[in-house]
Amino acid sequence: MPKLEFHADRKQSIHHLVNAISDKDLIPYVTVVIENREVGYLIGGQSDFPSMIKLPLSSDWGLKKGQWSLCASSFGTWWLAELKNTLDETPIIIEVEYGKQQKLPILNGLMAQVSRLYIQAKPPIKEHLAFLEQHKNQAYQSLTTDSARVILEVAKSNQPFDVFELSKDQQKVRIERDNNIQTCALPENMEVTHGILLNKESVVQLERICHNTDAEQIQYYLDDERAIFSDGHSVSSSSLASLREYRLKKETAYRTEVKIIINIFDFKEDLKKYLSITPLKKANQALLYIDKDYVMLASLVEETGSNRFIRTKHIECHKPSLYSINLSQLSRVQIKDITSAEQMKIAVLINDQGELKLGFYNDRDNTNPYESITDIEYASPKMELVLQSKSKLEIMLKQQNARGDVHSQDDLFGFENI
Repeated sequence: MPKLEFHADRKQSIHHLVNAISDKDLIPYVTVVIENREVGYLIGGQSDFPSMIKLPLSSDWGLKKGQWSLCASSFGTWWLAELKNTLDETPIIIEVEYGKQQKLPILNGLMAQVSRLYIQAKPPIKEHLAFLEQHKNQAYQSLTTDSARVILEVAKSNQPFDVFELSKDQQKVRIERDNNIQTCALPENMEVTHGILLNKESVVQLERICHNTDAEQIQYYLDDERAIFSDGHSVSSSSLASLREYRLKKETAYRTEVKIIINIFDFKEDLKKYLSITPLKKANQALLYIDKDYVMLASLVEETGSNRFIRTKHIECHKPSLYSINLSQLSRVQIKDITSAEQMKIAVLINDQGELKLGFYNDRDNTNPYESITDIEYASPKMELVLQSKSKLEIMLKQQNARGDVHSQDDLFGFENI
């Protein structure tokens, strides 16, 4: 019986293709192209931006030259069952039955050595054939795999982002985060020889290809609509439509309104506490009070509330200020690349439109926050309530002969650069 064998070196790529199959896809098929006795292709995934795997074939398998498509969900169900029950180095095999009267074959798979699954082939999907033809005729640019991995390291160091750009003209990294474009320095000794502009999805695709390949070169094609990456065996594509607005944007200038260095674990500890108290979690509001002597974090509603002084290393605040911040967003901020295990730089930033954001900094970049929260606003109407809570806390601490701050520590951050 003729057969298709999927060998170990293609399993990971096929698995990614299968995972991209969706019930809502406009083209719910995968397409098989048997080009000759030695070469075939499997094409599928998202209808508008498919993936493709080049399949090494053997003349011993008895396959006939042809093109046909298969129900994607059926193929995916068979594949996932077989992948789970097959050793990594063992090929996954499906029978190809050519009927005497039928122009298109039936594929027969045995799932987990228990149940038969058959798939009647249909005429090939024209969009899949067009993607194959485009790949063969595409004018790709080449990048060494090592260079691509360096680019991915730069992208990783600037996460999170919605857009990642290496600018050849500026010799800079540009990212879009929180609808704000930021420019960062390239790593030392790195030079951009080819400008590259990607969104999150295309960065993930490039990373996937680099992770799974032993090829020395990565081929890529970028235009206003799509990104295509190939290592010669696997091809993946994704939409770049989200970059249209980015190309029209200019960098937004923010100035610093308040900057502090705090004990981040004091900060995170009380955020976690607020989320454990149902009324506070429901209110979803953290209050950040800052004056020249104190940083206080609070969450206060009529039924219950909590507030504490956060240990500080540095405060720069022109007047007492109170901000209301989305509690759930604030609690999800990652502690990233902190020089000291106890300290973190935080700044309240404001742009010319009066929009605020709360920026979190690491030791590698004193200019641009690595993560920002934009759901922040002035909370002046609650100032009296917060000051009352502050006064009551001071009285309780005084009674306990306690203080709400710590002794000064060495300046580890060069905070004046923010």
